[in-house]
Amino acid sequence: MRGSRVVRPGLFRIPGLAAMLVLVLAPALAAQMPVTGLGLGYPVPPLDARAAALGGTGLGLLGGSLSGRNPADLRGFRRPTLGLTYAPEAIEVETPGGTQTTGRSRVAIVQAAVPIRSWTVGLGFASGLDQDWGVRLQDTLRSSFGTYPYYERREHDGGVSAVTLAVAREFGRFSLGVDGSVLTGSLRQSFSRDFEPALEDPENTIGVAGGEARFSWSGFRIRGGAATQLGSRVRLSGVIGWSTDLTATRDTAGSDPAKYDFDMPFEWAIGGSAQITTGLLATAAVGYSDWGATNGDLESASSADVLWYGVGVEYVGLELFGAGLPLRAGVRRTDLPFFLVGTEQLVETAGTFGVGLEVGGGLASFDIAVELGTRGDLEASLVQESFRRLSISMALFQL
Repeated sequence: MRGSRVVRPGLFRIPGLAAMLVLVLAPALAAQMPVTGLGLGYPVPPLDARAAALGGTGLGLLGGSLSGRNPADLRGFRRPTLGLTYAPEAIEVETPGGTQTTGRSRVAIVQAAVPIRSWTVGLGFASGLDQDWGVRLQDTLRSSFGTYPYYERREHDGGVSAVTLAVAREFGRFSLGVDGSVLTGSLRQSFSRDFEPALEDPENTIGVAGGEARFSWSGFRIRGGAATQLGSRVRLSGVIGWSTDLTATRDTAGSDPAKYDFDMPFEWAIGGSAQITTGLLATAAVGYSDWGATNGDLESASSADVLWYGVGVEYVGLELFGAGLPLRAGVRRTDLPFFLVGTEQLVETAGTFGVGLEVGGGLASFDIAVELGTRGDLEASLVQESFRRLSISMALFQL
């Protein structure tokens, strides 16, 4: 099946007896893998800290959002703007075999918007599928050959990112936008298992088993969106997107070149915000991606369609050093597209909180969001994660 070699243990060059032993234990290793390391990785929402704090919405936000949900929303900026969002995350993984902690950090999105009369041109870079994870463990292999304590390390480094060029135009209270993204990135898979001599016989040894595989990713995505302003208090936004197959090209040293294709989803999302009172804004959004079409391309994981939604509120009534200090809170829920074969689809839920601050008399803004949530269910999916994600955004505006 297409793409199956990208994730199966057979990629690694493991000689003789060691290869047989590793393959026998493959299901146990998969159970130790972080939830976000399954399949093609974890789909990273292209959100700035304001949108992350507001329940992960990022569509039709009054006041603007440097998120990458909808190109039509670029018309929310009336002056040239550049923003960057950095998002470190701490994770605790619980499996039937125990609990381990891990973490990762990523640049969620870099977004620039340049308005030119009724047009806005945008250029962005955003994380797409995060495939960074690592497992380190100590255990003992018991077999008819002997009893071998071992130390193991398995890591995946890399992911898929999107480099996006967008154009939006305003028609009165309506705006339309379109963007094209080059999907690019790389993946390095490494594995090593260091066996100690057999407990029964120090002369009975296996040694070290391991190897490495490398891939590069390529694809293309196009999206179209629309947004409308209903008076001064309500903004609505919607977007649809389509992608070519995501191609993994093996470029491991010493291996023959090979390509594997993965179906990428058709996507849609709608959302908006409303100014309830002078100091209170409410927002909501919902989206869908048909990741189930990718299921036939995978071997060691299953995939299914994804529905996500979130709601949030923002209160602007406090000040710090003479500048507004908006307080934000929200909740969100999303299905995760990839999960272990034979288990239930994973669900991620989170409570979101944040604060913002304008600095330099409106020359820049600084936003922070905190997300506290869980993924999966230990009984239904054999793995459960709790996570804490911090999003930090800095935006610069031309006066």
